[in-house]
Amino acid sequence: MTAMLAVHPFIQRLAMALLAKAERSTGQGPVRLPLDRKTAPELHAAAHADQLQLLIMLLDDLCETGWVGLQIEPPRAFSSFTDRKPRLELRNFDELAAWAGYTPQALRWQRQWLEHLAMQWATAAASTSIVPNDPRMVLDYLARNPMTQLEGLSLDEATRSLSALIGLCRSGRSMALREASARVFQGRSKLLDSRDELLRLLGAVPGQFSEPPIQLLLALPGDGSFTDVLFVENLVTFEHMADMRAPAWDRSLLVYAAGFRGSARRLRSRSGSRLYLRMPSAGGDLSAAESWLFGAAQVPVSFFGDLDFAGMQILASLREVFPGAGAWHPGYRALTRLLPQGGHLPDQASKGLQVDPGETGCGYADQELLPAMRLHGRFVDQEAFGLT
Repeated sequence: MTAMLAVHPFIQRLAMALLAKAERSTGQGPVRLPLDRKTAPELHAAAHADQLQLLIMLLDDLCETGWVGLQIEPPRAFSSFTDRKPRLELRNFDELAAWAGYTPQALRWQRQWLEHLAMQWATAAASTSIVPNDPRMVLDYLARNPMTQLEGLSLDEATRSLSALIGLCRSGRSMALREASARVFQGRSKLLDSRDELLRLLGAVPGQFSEPPIQLLLALPGDGSFTDVLFVENLVTFEHMADMRAPAWDRSLLVYAAGFRGSARRLRSRSGSRLYLRMPSAGGDLSAAESWLFGAAQVPVSFFGDLDFAGMQILASLREVFPGAGAWHPGYRALTRLLPQGGHLPDQASKGLQVDPGETGCGYADQELLPAMRLHGRFVDQEAFGLT
């Protein structure tokens, strides 16, 4: 049905209105468009039953795509279709927009800016801005990776900001990446995150803009020595486990990486990470931890986080840095036992958009944890792990 849905002026106009309302909406609930006299006058002005029935059939065809749903009150005696307060509910913005030919507001601005940049760089007006070495490549990058955070700026102001970035890249001056972003983009410090390709196209040299070091919080066993390393995803659980040592993690070096970027390659370089000791231990120092992280010391590594798809993706990423890392059996066994009668549905904890990683490379996760989550359709937060 999706591929065969014809574009009819009536439902196309309603789709446009629903999509525009979705872009204006600031609420958390579903976006609904009432089919009242103002929005859908055809429904209320239909002079014959067959005219009304044709419009209703068009609405039914649109709803069969799954992009929208029809909300309508139960029938009452002598009530017509319009008396039942019909409302369209948006369920798939992207698919509906593609069918209706609707360009989202952010992309409309983006297209205008690209046209503005192309004109600036191709004409004498370029004397007011700095032109990149390969304008075509930069325009292609910006088309693939829109800088939507700049949408509130005028086209000229956005262009001046990009010119400032080109000048900074060409200067060869070194600084923190987020400092550079804040300087040229009106205080927006995160705009250049994960934009290495853009920086290269604008003339930056490798290593010119540095990312902040990863901060690792460590909790050593009481005597300062450890036999294995356990990455803990959430701070609350990390603190509890550090305070309440049990046989399963009594000899473990507990590691908490703020925001859990522990999978980043720079984690294992001295310039890319900083170690912080949670509290002094008896005769303990960071030398053993540094030998494991920065040197060649071989220590078993495990990961314990939420029993959800995101946690499994973190494990998969961690294995890229520590190939032997695996899911921590004691913690995940406890969380798995809660799945059948407890846990939560993904949408109950804002996890409905998490993507199944498929495989992590860890046998325990791939053969037991992921199948259990798929079977029950539920997740369990790490904080449910009992420490007693």
